[in-house]
Amino acid sequence: MLKGHLDGIAPVAISGFAFALPGARTLDELAEVLHGGKTTYGQWPEERIPRALYLDPTAAVGAARTSTLLGGVVGSRELPGQEAPHGWVVETAHRALASAGLAPGSLGGQPVPVFLAHSRGGGHGLYDAAVLAVAGQLQPYLVHGAHPNEFSHQELTDLTRKVRQSLRESFGPDFVEDPRERATHRLACAIAEALGTTEKALLVDGNCTGGLAAIELAARELSKGAPWAIAGALSYVDTVNQVLYSNSRLLSSEGCFPFAQKGNGTVISDGVVLLVLTSLERATQERLPIHGVIRGVGGANDGAAEGYMLVPNPRGHELAVRRALEQAGVAPRELGVLLAHGTGTRAGDAVEAKVFDRALKSHGEADQPASPVPVMSIKGNLGHAKEASGLANLIALLAMFESGGIPGPVHGDKPRSLLEPGGLIEVEKTARSWPAGEQPRIGGVSAIASGGQNYHAVVEDRPSPARAQALLRGTRKRSARGDEPIAIVGMAGAFAEAPDLATLWTNLLQGRRAFRRLPFGPGAPLDLDAHRFAGSASQYDERPADILRHDPLHYLLVDLARSAASKVSIERGSNIPVVVSAEHCSEYGLRQVAAARLPELEEHLQRVLRETGKDPKGVARTVRAAMKRLSGDLPELWAGSLFNLSPSFMAARIARAFDLTGPTCAIEAGGAAASMGGLEVACGRLTSREADAVFWATADRRLGVMRMADEGTLGLLSRRDAPTALDASSDGYLPGEGATVCVLRRLSDAQERGEPVLGIIRAMGSAFGTPQDHGLVSEPAMSLAIRRAWSRCDVSADALAFVECFGSGHPASDHAELAALGRTLATARARPLPIGAVMPNIGHTGAAAGAASLMKALFTLAAKQVPATVGVTTPLVGAADNLRVVTETHELKDARFAGVNAAGSGGTHYHVVLEAGPDLQVPGP
Repeated sequence: MLKGHLDGIAPVAISGFAFALPGARTLDELAEVLHGGKTTYGQWPEERIPRALYLDPTAAVGAARTSTLLGGVVGSRELPGQEAPHGWVVETAHRALASAGLAPGSLGGQPVPVFLAHSRGGGHGLYDAAVLAVAGQLQPYLVHGAHPNEFSHQELTDLTRKVRQSLRESFGPDFVEDPRERATHRLACAIAEALGTTEKALLVDGNCTGGLAAIELAARELSKGAPWAIAGALSYVDTVNQVLYSNSRLLSSEGCFPFAQKGNGTVISDGVVLLVLTSLERATQERLPIHGVIRGVGGANDGAAEGYMLVPNPRGHELAVRRALEQAGVAPRELGVLLAHGTGTRAGDAVEAKVFDRALKSHGEADQPASPVPVMSIKGNLGHAKEASGLANLIALLAMFESGGIPGPVHGDKPRSLLEPGGLIEVEKTARSWPAGEQPRIGGVSAIASGGQNYHAVVEDRPSPARAQALLRGTRKRSARGDEPIAIVGMAGAFAEAPDLATLWTNLLQGRRAFRRLPFGPGAPLDLDAHRFAGSASQYDERPADILRHDPLHYLLVDLARSAASKVSIERGSNIPVVVSAEHCSEYGLRQVAAARLPELEEHLQRVLRETGKDPKGVARTVRAAMKRLSGDLPELWAGSLFNLSPSFMAARIARAFDLTGPTCAIEAGGAAASMGGLEVACGRLTSREADAVFWATADRRLGVMRMADEGTLGLLSRRDAPTALDASSDGYLPGEGATVCVLRRLSDAQERGEPVLGIIRAMGSAFGTPQDHGLVSEPAMSLAIRRAWSRCDVSADALAFVECFGSGHPASDHAELAALGRTLATARARPLPIGAVMPNIGHTGAAAGAASLMKALFTLAAKQVPATVGVTTPLVGAADNLRVVTETHELKDARFAGVNAAGSGGTHYHVVLEAGPDLQVPGP
């Protein structure tokens, strides 16, 4: 065993697990599939992907069709009686607890964080709603398609309504009516609610690397003292997944043949895996079940080495393997097997084989394996479980530990010649016995994603007591540095009517609102013109035509990142991670979804028009013309359309722009909680000494018909053009948009480097609790987040200059938040606590809302001025509550510390303790 890396994660025990993969839900079933060389994928059922509408074996790039219906289905056999996908994760969570020997409800009330990897829509609901929203906007397209006087205005209105109704009926009972439940972050929240846990519940978007990223984040929480952590991943394949993968030319119509001559693409599959994790030290001391030990996890991005984000590149994957082995303290000679990403694509398999060979050769000769290490892929058996693929590999490794053998290739096809003679891996003769013995059984598992994202984990069989003690002795105790101050050394942002932060601050001081009337209601939109970025295409190393096919948010974040890093030294090739706080699918992404499902809309339009009794030729002409115009207004389908759905691609684009090789991911949690969830992950990468700097970005472009309608249905939107918050007259918020980027360093490093310190993160606290009355804030959870934050820093409540509230203006939510402040900070102070909110100025900017609050707080500390919360005339609290809503610009005598609240409909709450940065320049009047 090599000397372990002094930083990173301590050994983590897999105390419980459960899964459902195509054809297997137990280790015995999975071992039977693998050792028997079985293939468990087949054809997607009609209710999942309608064959007549979507199958076209000759489908070209740009068509809303799929070239194949091959897929790995998880159904009633694997998860009997469970509604997909929320029921899948909840049922699997309960089985994982049982596997750990934990009784139902035993984690209730405990600070157990949940990290669930998912990147593709969350099942029935969000994508269906996007199609319905576009259907509801058909009328102008019908006007264009029909002959003059063929239909009256009222008839076209009725036709549009009938098309939408017909579509809705076709979705059947699986459609998710409650808009709140459609959000993808609700999948993680469903686990927390079912288990009764009180810590954060975050959705991790790392695309196909998400599962391994989730266990890395969970391990960091354990190192900070969490008793348990839940980490998992969900893959659910629907029409949009299949169509976009087909457009990317990644699918095979013949099957998945990893490392084989026949390999010409992959087969995507369902899958859900959940792990119950605890520290190996605790598991050993308390004699808890141990099914395996996670020794190390390494992540890396390809950076700028990749010319195009769908093409595999060895750089990041090799770094991820090396980092995982170094962190684990494992020499290549100790590895018994490597479970590759191995999707069956020719380019990807060839690159991966070379990466493994090079990584094993990078150590000294004494640490190299005496004989080649077998490399295998389970995707030839089960298909590619996308977000869950890394954890599916990990579960397969546990099955090999259990069965005492390594399976051979699933297909009898001749393996491809991937390596020169003398390589340290082999893909030709992997079948062999692997019994437990004197030497520990250790394997590596990989996951790779488009966008240059790579992860590798090193996992060991359940250790004997003596072995466990040796592992713990061999790992130097890593102190939890969760309280280490983190400096913001660069920041930039853009909001409605504020292209930069200086303008935002000026607008706040002057009490300006950024709302304007839009076709679908009032809001505060970003000013984004894709052609502006296309005109500077060389700055992004892309063709103008490709830039116009992407969500403009990608390029805005790159610009903001460059601005934020303008006074900071960022070396190319640096191990600098990027974390983006965002929600799945911006408005652009939802319209991309609709483009992938146009065949359904066209079918129902034809049906409704035929029922009018009009001439069939005229109907066909009207449909053809209307759909052509609609298709032209929606984002184009092409090989990179996948990038417009998952926000982790925005993180990858920043990494590519700066040539960064740190791991990249996105965090979703619902609204402002997503902001702070990403910030916490970013800070954790610094306190663990994993990296010397981190980019943390937030982005939300949410103004559109669907989300406006959904939030109106939930009773969250104000009926006024000038909403307010924390006031007796508050009736909700108006939506806004925003984007921010911060560069973070450990405070001590920033000071040593002489870099500007614009603000300091002193402490963060998080909690989970479901809001009552369809609100956004749970008083108990917000109170708990505040208490946890203040217990982690040595600042007194009296030293607090003010608190920037979440302050949504939703009555029940404002009351809950103020009650939380009243029961925590207000009771600990001698003087009333000034409070305010930025949402009445710029709207609820979704995943950027927490960052907007944080930046307002930093400028407030630097200027020693609190801007008024606009529109407040009758504050909800007063001197009797020891709270004071700031109703006009207020000078601060002592402005060193501030608190920031964040929450979201998902149930995750945050409180952040900020300290003023000595170098933040406040713009003049």
